[in-house]
Amino acid sequence: MAQFKYRALNPQGKTVTGVMEESDAGAVSNLLRANGMTPLKVDETGATQQTAGGFSLFGPRRVKLSDVLEFTEQLEALLKAGLPLDRALKILQGTLENPALQEVVRGIYLEVEKGQSLADAFSQYRRVFPKVYVNMIRAGEEGGILQLALERLIDFYQRTLEFRNFLITSSVYPVLLFVFGIASLILLTVVVIPKFGEIFHDMGQELPFAAAMLIDASSFMVNYGLLVLGGIALAAWMFVSYIRTPGGMAWWHSALLRMPLIGKLLLKIQLARLCRTLGTLLGSGVPILTSIHIIHGLTDNIPLKQAIDRLQQAIKEGRGVAQPLRADLFFPPLLGHLATVGEETGSLDKMLMKVADQYDTDIKKATKGFISIFEPAMIVLMGGLIGAIVVSMLTAIFSINDLPM
Repeated sequence: MAQFKYRALNPQGKTVTGVMEESDAGAVSNLLRANGMTPLKVDETGATQQTAGGFSLFGPRRVKLSDVLEFTEQLEALLKAGLPLDRALKILQGTLENPALQEVVRGIYLEVEKGQSLADAFSQYRRVFPKVYVNMIRAGEEGGILQLALERLIDFYQRTLEFRNFLITSSVYPVLLFVFGIASLILLTVVVIPKFGEIFHDMGQELPFAAAMLIDASSFMVNYGLLVLGGIALAAWMFVSYIRTPGGMAWWHSALLRMPLIGKLLLKIQLARLCRTLGTLLGSGVPILTSIHIIHGLTDNIPLKQAIDRLQQAIKEGRGVAQPLRADLFFPPLLGHLATVGEETGSLDKMLMKVADQYDTDIKKATKGFISIFEPAMIVLMGGLIGAIVVSMLTAIFSINDLPM
């Protein structure tokens, strides 16, 4: 996606300027019209990412989500203390720990000093401040509630980080258990068992059936293991190549959502993020069509993107949000019912946040339940396999006593 500089007339007839990241100039014009503005001029800036002071960000993870949260908290605290925006940005350049973020803030400070709005300055660094961040800041500036917008961003990022950390910490032990279990099996199969096979082969003793099968399997893995791994790697490469095609990706995403148990969990993970983002945007005063456009870019799941497209089209037709959500079988009933309550009471943003909280709770319960089953199952499975190997070897060793002296 490229960056475009635009000049447009807002509904009050005033000229506004800004920067937007889209696929082409036509998409920028369409989005401006959807927000009630009349585009006057749209020009490509010629860059997809600007950096400050010649500093180059080599990837989106150079500045982490926790760094952006720290910056937002400090900026909100300084503005709350009564400092003007330019002075707050200047102070932040010396208080942030991340050098890359310091360079970004220095560039934002220079843009603000030139007369740019804070949102336009943020939009120059889309790898650090995504669309949801920029649009919430823009809505806060235009509505005179910048501090409130920052508070909502802080809450949004805190919840996002909390949920992400929960998923990471919950998966560490099961992953380590699985990795060490597989490593132990490979070590026994490739190193230990062949040594036993050589010993019994030299003795000329007939092995028990289980031990013989184990040694034959070990010999096969030693002799043809690389070919087997190569075949698996080739099959994996072909599969990945297929699902990278438009048709393959659509099939794979649909297949994931149809998987028993896991499919519903994956959908809730996606919807929790989208509902929280949409609720945060609407609560900050971002127009509904702009908000829908933003959350469309937050997911790569094709069926979910198609569902969001249907919702966006229904909103353009004047059907609201709740009715299309209830009518679309893709969305869970809970989302449609709470959205209906939100529209009737004028608190759609709060209801969407409640949906996100409920989905987060469901995801945590499901994750804990899965881990509580997975951990003992992995212990029993790995222990059983390793135990079977050990017993087979011991049986072969004890059979040495049956040899004629």
